[in-house]
Amino acid sequence: MQVIIVEDHAFNAYCLTRLLQEVNPQVSITVCASSSDLNHYLSQSTPDLIILDGDLGAGDGLACNGPAVADSLLQANKAVPLVVWTNSPAMRAAFSGVFAQYRLKLSEVNCWPKMVSTERISHTLKTYSANCQSRTDMSLPLRRKVSRLDLPRAQ
Repeated sequence: MQVIIVEDHAFNAYCLTRLLQEVNPQVSITVCASSSDLNHYLSQSTPDLIILDGDLGAGDGLACNGPAVADSLLQANKAVPLVVWTNSPAMRAAFSGVFAQYRLKLSEVNCWPKMVSTERISHTLKTYSANCQSRTDMSLPLRRKVSRLDLPRAQ
């Protein structure tokens, strides 16, 4: 299973990588530090799961925060396997609004707190691995969106 972690803080990405490897040592993990990195990765590969942080530190107008990235991904392919990874209630609300546009809902499977348990990770990996998306085309690049879209920033 190929998993992408989109997280701008290296320590958080490292911790989640270790947890994922503890749950399933066969998981292949790539870390993207920004929406631009993710866009580049998706132009070359198709992951089975994307774990997406809410606040990606997008302030330069070239990169997007998590909800805008989720919107672009879901617009290109509603079946994209996304997990929202945030502690921010404002970010969760923004992600929920994006998901609702595509008639999707956040759940225990696709919305994790930053301090996520190995049990929850295991449940999510089992859920998504049952429907591996490697066959699903996610190679469409993200639309460029300016990050100043009135989406909340984590505080």
